[in-house]
Amino acid sequence: MDPEQIQQITDRISQKLESKGVSPDRQSITEKLASYINEYGVVAYEAERKVLSDQLKLYEIPADEQPAAAAAPEGGVFALADIQPNDWVTIEVKVVSLQAPNSPSIAQTGVLADSSGAVRFVVFSKADGIPQMELEHWYRIESAVVDSFRDVPSLKIHSGSKVTPIADDRSLMPAPPAPLATLTPGVAASVQVKFVEEWESRSERMLQSGLVADASGKMKFVLWKDEGREKLTLGSVYNIFYASVDSFGGRLSLALNSGVWMENEDAEISVPVVTSAPKEELPVTNIRDLAVGYATVRVKFVEEWESRSERMLQTGLVGDETGRTKFVLWKDASKEKLVPGLVYLIKNAKVDEYNGRLSLALNSAEYSVVEDGVDIAVQGVAPTAPLPVTSVRDLAVGYASLRVKFVEEWESRSERMLQTGLVGDETGRVKFVLWKDDTKEKLEPGRVYHVTNAKVDEYNGRLSLTLNPATYEADEPEADIAVGTATDEFSGAVVQISGGSGLVKRCSVEGCNRVLSRQNFCPVHEIQPNFHYDLRIKGVLDDGKKAYNVLIGREVTEALTGVTMEQAIDLASDSPLGLEEVQAQFVEKLCGRYLRCFGNDFEGRILVKSAEFIHLDPSVTAELMNRAGSVFGGEEQ
Repeated sequence: MDPEQIQQITDRISQKLESKGVSPDRQSITEKLASYINEYGVVAYEAERKVLSDQLKLYEIPADEQPAAAAAPEGGVFALADIQPNDWVTIEVKVVSLQAPNSPSIAQTGVLADSSGAVRFVVFSKADGIPQMELEHWYRIESAVVDSFRDVPSLKIHSGSKVTPIADDRSLMPAPPAPLATLTPGVAASVQVKFVEEWESRSERMLQSGLVADASGKMKFVLWKDEGREKLTLGSVYNIFYASVDSFGGRLSLALNSGVWMENEDAEISVPVVTSAPKEELPVTNIRDLAVGYATVRVKFVEEWESRSERMLQTGLVGDETGRTKFVLWKDASKEKLVPGLVYLIKNAKVDEYNGRLSLALNSAEYSVVEDGVDIAVQGVAPTAPLPVTSVRDLAVGYASLRVKFVEEWESRSERMLQTGLVGDETGRVKFVLWKDDTKEKLEPGRVYHVTNAKVDEYNGRLSLTLNPATYEADEPEADIAVGTATDEFSGAVVQISGGSGLVKRCSVEGCNRVLSRQNFCPVHEIQPNFHYDLRIKGVLDDGKKAYNVLIGREVTEALTGVTMEQAIDLASDSPLGLEEVQAQFVEKLCGRYLRCFGNDFEGRILVKSAEFIHLDPSVTAELMNRAGSVFGGEEQ
């Protein structure tokens, strides 16, 4: 599978994790997927499921129960309301929305609908033979795959699918309006809502944002700038069809660009009351006790951040003895910037929550400098004296000094970022970030550094270092640290080379990669004449106490056996045994030999990343055999 396709799976997993409030290590996810799919031939869907499951366990997130695949209905055509992730389906649907693809790998994307519901769809650019579908036209789509993206079901149309226009004229009756409280991620076939609150747009790409509501509750909506789109009218009631329902940080929102809507002048909806700003001054609240709504706080301005929007006047951190929180001040002629280091009384600031974290919006507040001369010892502010060196394993939120090795550099994903990657010592590894600053220079990969008073942050249970407030100095060029490894070691004798070892054929359909039978039959895509070869070992390693199932990919297999894939193909071609000749030679070369393998467990099987033969000392072996012989009555030599 090519890197672009693997990146799509990485994005899918990462966005699902981000929707649960996690900031995943995307590079680690990509590497694991590439290893499972390209090195070990794991089917892409199984690899995705395994990596996602591992990530959920890593962050201690309960895995959502996955519904069992549905049986095909009579006649073989599924209703959209009945499809579930992992189904292979045939559907008859109308194209109700088309959007511009955001990636060259996608040829077409939008929303499909029938009388039971609606679903997003994607046609991949590499899907040969799939015609361009037209808006408002009906199609029969066969062998499409139901996937899940950000907890949202979506339909993947690939090279194994078949798309046929439906010539007969059909009408599409949308489902009755669904209450907002019953919506789930995906596409809302129909809702009837009132536009109750308009928010200030925080992006030049955003046309409108705010709250809509019905009798069951309220929900955020977003409308992005798009030719032909007009703003909604505050206070009006709308029937909205085929809007996307997105999930982020545990909250749902409506994205209207995929939908259509019409104002319903005759309808009236009783909606929940929207919280308004208090008219009287609220009592002072500790940062620790903040909750969504409005609050008055007495805080010190401890850290100013670079504004990421032209509309933003100032942002940063304020805090008191109980904690710190982010604040935002948008450009307003009546507002002035805060001065770092001063203590302020902020009255009736709006407290928002985003992705599980609270922040203060100061535009609705009144704030003034506290002139009593009393300072605030803010929790977590940088120390003035160097801290003693700690290990990565013992890091905690706050500040720390370390002696670490720069082991892995990652691509920066922001123009503001100077460098990011992994540093580590003997006890573990930790991510670091270095933001652009005229006083800071990049670290050199492979070098050991003394880092003094780095900031240690925590996000969803994972720690990271920010080096901007720290000082760091490279150790001598020859200095080194044995950084903790992420693989496990398994040693023992090879007691079995299992069937399916040696030279195998794999399905060439995009995203499949399953091993074919002798007749080139794929369990999903049937006969595949255009297969590709792979080389692997499936076997059993026994250490005398426990047996391990191992799977060894092509590169390590070639190193252990001395047989390249090209040589294996020649062996199979020249022998009457065919592919079995390669397996037979592997049995002869490996069975009874002792191996030391390094890898990770994948649902009861060890995926080997590297391996080496264990060469036993002949004198020690002879002594052990003599001792064993004497126990059973033999004479010691």
